[in-house]
Amino acid sequence: MNRGGFREAVAPCIDCDPPKPVFRFLTSPLMSCVLLLPILVGCPKPAQQPATLQSNSASQTATLHRDELFEIAIDTLNRLYQFDGMDMAFQVADRLDQWIRTQRALVDWQPDALIATLPAEMQQLPEVKSLADLHFTRDDAFFLQTAVWLRDIASWARGDGVDELSRAKAIFDWVVFHIQLDPLDVTPQLSDGEAIVRSPWQTLLFGRGTATARAWVYLLLCRQEGIDAAMLAINVAAEGQEPRWEPWAVGVVIDGNIYVFEPSLGLPIPSENGLKMTPGKGLEIQPATLEELAGNDALLRRLDADPRNAYRVKSSMLRSVRMLLEGSPGYLSQRMEMVRRMLAGNESLVLTACPSPSDEAKRFRDLPRVEDVALWTVPYRDLLQKRQFATEVNRYQTLDLLPFSMHTENMMPLWRGRALHLKGDLIGDESATTYYQAARPAQRLLDSSGMNSTQEMIYIQAKLSASYWLGLISVWMGNRKSAEDLLINRTALSLPGQPWEPGVTYALGRLNEKLGDYSRAITAYRADVHLPSRFGNLVRARWIEELTGAKPLQISGPPPGAASPTTKTPETDTDTKPAPAETEDSPGAGPPKGEKSTK
Repeated sequence: MNRGGFREAVAPCIDCDPPKPVFRFLTSPLMSCVLLLPILVGCPKPAQQPATLQSNSASQTATLHRDELFEIAIDTLNRLYQFDGMDMAFQVADRLDQWIRTQRALVDWQPDALIATLPAEMQQLPEVKSLADLHFTRDDAFFLQTAVWLRDIASWARGDGVDELSRAKAIFDWVVFHIQLDPLDVTPQLSDGEAIVRSPWQTLLFGRGTATARAWVYLLLCRQEGIDAAMLAINVAAEGQEPRWEPWAVGVVIDGNIYVFEPSLGLPIPSENGLKMTPGKGLEIQPATLEELAGNDALLRRLDADPRNAYRVKSSMLRSVRMLLEGSPGYLSQRMEMVRRMLAGNESLVLTACPSPSDEAKRFRDLPRVEDVALWTVPYRDLLQKRQFATEVNRYQTLDLLPFSMHTENMMPLWRGRALHLKGDLIGDESATTYYQAARPAQRLLDSSGMNSTQEMIYIQAKLSASYWLGLISVWMGNRKSAEDLLINRTALSLPGQPWEPGVTYALGRLNEKLGDYSRAITAYRADVHLPSRFGNLVRARWIEELTGAKPLQISGPPPGAASPTTKTPETDTDTKPAPAETEDSPGAGPPKGEKSTK
């Protein structure tokens, strides 16, 4: 069955031996993107505007019209998970470009004034100079794809919490669990020594990145939920020296309080009585406010990994902070504002920074300890890198994308599985599990495929990622048996130096937390030897030990966190997959509420 010219993916029988298995790598649809690189949605209610301005805005919006091109574009945009690669997203951008050329510019739109807070070289970027243009580019395809992913993630990551803080905590936990904090020694660097900035599109697809990448995704997910959030920058200069402001953590603003979430530790910074263990869930943290942290250094000292590794932030450094707002060009553009005004109901997408950064700045400047507000420069640093170091950036991105271009039979299973994972379709027919399994054929098929060594290594990387993400689904479902098999046998033990080591350690810790096996959880967290993830895991392990009295296990052999050693090799059971939580392993623990599955 064809969908808009694309072939429908059908999961192959991975235990069968076809006469001539086909494994091939696409170099066109997906690789071209390298070279170019809601349901609870909508803007919070703006402050009351003058009657004349409201009238002009309503009149201007009424002049916008939907046509067949717009209808097709939006319908396709909401079905991108059905297609491989970025080709269909490019078509969406092309159709929206044809549509917007028939529209009139908005009389009530103007570039946000906070752009003036950017360094001069960033203000001169073409993406900034073209904010008013009524023209969609192929780069906008990535922006639109990211917006859909963020909307879908928020719909299942926010959990059942109704209040803003509960949703902010749940979304942060999703980010920490699903985006591995990459070790410092494998973080790509440019020739000038600067770390490559990964866009949210890349971070979500690859499932890993730096603390900055985590923070960026978290800020955008908060925007999806209509929750005010910004990066907090602190003065790290010595007393008496010229101030030197450095981004530190994410501040979530609720009812005039700034709650602090620390992406490098992977933890909200807890309030004085903000730590507890909950059966079936594990460690739960009530975040502290910036005001509490500034007035009580003991709260920050609880973040010391050990006596030799003290947490670098002290309460004296929080006397004043700067708030840095996410205002990447797409969210500030007129073209995205015009599309947003045309969407409603299930079509709705958060495509603009609403309220605007300028409006947020006016409110945030009145908050305690906030010295100033500006735009966060990281999204613009990303654009500068792509222009100044295009060859280097493209090389790194090509390597990251190769496993997703792996093509088996009539589909790109890793891409399709990842898209469904982000959508929240975890188990069942046409789910993330279905396609991740299709990306893990038996070794005998790999041996008979006729691939060269480079292609085989790319295929192994795809298989590793599929196994790891299947393991995360199993942990999310609370199933010990499949989680340990997938994370330990199929990922950790399958290839020396495989890239998911920090994620495997953390996932095993979270699994045992959820199942109430606190000794194994502590052991798993303390087994992490990678920086910077080790610091947060050591802190988490200490808190669990203090709350429960549990002690780490004295074991050797298999990776810490396993309930029992296994002797299977990664190829003895290619059909290992997530299953619902097992009662005997996790009394009272089941799939998290709000989780979606395809029946």
